[in-house]
Amino acid sequence: MQISKLSDRVTFSALALWGLMLVVFTLWLQGWWADNSLDIDVYWEAGQRMLHGGAKLYAEPEDPANNVGIFIYPPLFAVLFSPITLLPRWLGYALWGTIELALIAFGFRTTRRLCGITDPKQARFFYLLMTVGLLGAIWTNLQEGQVNMLVVSLLAAGLWQLEQKRDVRGGLLLAVATHLKIIPIVLLPLLIAQKRFKAAGLMAGGIVLLWFAPLLFSVPNYGVVDGFKANTQLSVDYVENVASPRMSKQSAYSLGGSRAPNNSLSAVMRRWFSEGSSLSLNRDDRSPLWFEAPEFVYKWTGLAVAALLGGLAMLLAWYRREQPRARTAAIGLGLLSAALANVLFWPHHLCLELLVIGPLAAAGIQRDCMRWPFVAILTLVALCYVPLLDRFAPCDWMAVVGTPTLGVLLVWAGVFVYFLRERPDEAAGEESAQTLNTG
Repeated sequence: MQISKLSDRVTFSALALWGLMLVVFTLWLQGWWADNSLDIDVYWEAGQRMLHGGAKLYAEPEDPANNVGIFIYPPLFAVLFSPITLLPRWLGYALWGTIELALIAFGFRTTRRLCGITDPKQARFFYLLMTVGLLGAIWTNLQEGQVNMLVVSLLAAGLWQLEQKRDVRGGLLLAVATHLKIIPIVLLPLLIAQKRFKAAGLMAGGIVLLWFAPLLFSVPNYGVVDGFKANTQLSVDYVENVASPRMSKQSAYSLGGSRAPNNSLSAVMRRWFSEGSSLSLNRDDRSPLWFEAPEFVYKWTGLAVAALLGGLAMLLAWYRREQPRARTAAIGLGLLSAALANVLFWPHHLCLELLVIGPLAAAGIQRDCMRWPFVAILTLVALCYVPLLDRFAPCDWMAVVGTPTLGVLLVWAGVFVYFLRERPDEAAGEESAQTLNTG
């Protein structure tokens, strides 16, 4: 793509301004986190419990600062976060904020390399597009002290290692991401569809290996035998207290509920068709928005739609398995499908869009044809992020009726169609250039 000196300077200035805003925001967050109960308080209590062997990891909170609820991730994140809790709380929060900033930079850089952008001017333009496209996701991820950029960065790094034929590193990184949040487990069938059997096997092996990570704390606290028992009990507690209730009820009750801005297909269906759900924190209205439907309609229809999207993502993964950028897009679409199927899909979960609009933007930049990327990014901003201004009634109403979910579905469809119809001769030329540039 031909980028003039003036436009490149504008791009650089915009990125510098955005970076400065994020740094200032993160500094301000140290006081915000101290005065408000947010997800970072859940992580802090989970990390402290893990330091003492992991007992009660999935029990009700006892920390006065944690008014959010129970820890809902697999044990590995508590293992990784626990050393931070050795610091004074204010310093630990500051360190986590710094790590969050570093993860944004690392995730963007790794995705850019994964998508084959090597020219510095093109790279800066790519970063600007991703910044605009993920504006609300990054902001809300930071605001909550959330873990999504860690997960996305690990996924991007793992996929990059696989593209570089470093299957062991790649598989292990994907396994770590899966242990942080269960959703990346969908990479196993996607990798198999792409006939990357070794990568899938190594990822599966890494998942098994990382199951033993809590032993780092359970064995020193309880001894070898009881430590292994405690490690096994953690998995039992996770299934019984977190995974099983969410799967059987298909409901986010006690986990934030179906109110906006929960953008999952299940939450939107419940706001439209179930009785008695809160529509949002800013409204006293209760659902249904339209009419009360039989339970199976709002309980399983969203899951069926997500399953259909997942099947189409696997089709794309198989059909375009020889094209690296399309491979990445197919995996991003599969992850996004699984996120939509979850009973919780908050705005910060849209960090996953990095692996969806990233390949699309890279294709547009290298072909000097930005129509599709611009449409996708503007759709995200207009439908997904404007509703975050929920203090304004029209924006809050957009979130209630589900425009963010509609925006995700539209972007999903656009990226799928783009890479499904991508001409193999053009893709082959770009991928050859990518191989030469990164080899």
